[in-house]
Amino acid sequence: MATLEMIRSRLDFAALQTDARSRPDPMLVLRYRRNGLDRTRFGISAGRRTGTAVVRNTIRRRLRRVIVSLLERINPGWDVLIIARPAAAQASQADLATVFVRLMNRAGLLTSESVAR
Repeated sequence: MATLEMIRSRLDFAALQTDARSRPDPMLVLRYRRNGLDRTRFGISAGRRTGTAVVRNTIRRRLRRVIVSLLERINPGWDVLIIARPAAAQASQADLATVFVRLMNRAGLLTSESVAR
């Protein structure tokens, strides 16, 4: 069973901000780059424009829940940064999941045999 590994290093976040590919959506932005590891790591960013601390933490918690539900489908070897936009504050859990899956598919980070699930 795969476990969720979060990006904690400031250097890793900086690399994702400067040297990564991007897939935008009005609700989320997905930035991703190869990490040379055998696992995929995630970072979640929700800036002050998205709302109060309670709102930002709720968004991060919901996104972590979405990621965990998809861990078995995610290809290894990537660093992924999810940037929440202000529209994410009003989004439901299902909306966040739909947008996240769409962005991950567009980036080619989900395994192809499980896309039909």
